[in-house]
Amino acid sequence: MADSFHNPDAEKQDNSLHALLAAIDRETAQELALDAALLKERAARNIRKKRPHITFLLGKDEVALPIGSVQEIGYLPTVTPLPNIPPWIRGIVQIRGEILSVVDCCLLFGIKETSHHLRPSYVIFKHKELKFCLMVSRITGVVNVDEQHTPLLPFSPEYGDHLFELSSFFKGAHLIDQRTVHILDDEKLGSSSLIVNIFTDFPWK
Repeated sequence: MADSFHNPDAEKQDNSLHALLAAIDRETAQELALDAALLKERAARNIRKKRPHITFLLGKDEVALPIGSVQEIGYLPTVTPLPNIPPWIRGIVQIRGEILSVVDCCLLFGIKETSHHLRPSYVIFKHKELKFCLMVSRITGVVNVDEQHTPLLPFSPEYGDHLFELSSFFKGAHLIDQRTVHILDDEKLGSSSLIVNIFTDFPWK
């Protein structure tokens, strides 16, 4: 019959080892939780940096507006002409019970329209108290723009002289999938004296 041997020093060492491992586990768990929180926060920041934009054609050129300044998109309904207004205001339309002016950017900024055979679309642009129906050739989709990681390119004459008048409203050009999308500055467009003064002088909806 073997006698059991009790070693207090070994037991004490074993308990100390368990205590150390437990402490390491607790510390590691805290670090992992902190790392997870930081990763989640970083991911949320990255998502916020990407601003979705509605893209559309003005003539043959693709242009975009931040989705926050776009209330609605669709096919343009029948436009009712009005007398004594600038030619780039095509008239008024009724959309969901609301009467809105129709602004033809191609006429306003001298952009050649190339899609007369297509049914035009519209983008309802809203900035503060200003709201109007922007007539466009066709809605092309949505792009996410991250200006911090992918800076916009400045407007270049190589994009075409026909865009020069509108270029003062561009934040820059975004290149995606071999497409050049000109990003409109909604703040500049919505506070443009050219547009605001017309709606002030002719206060229709």
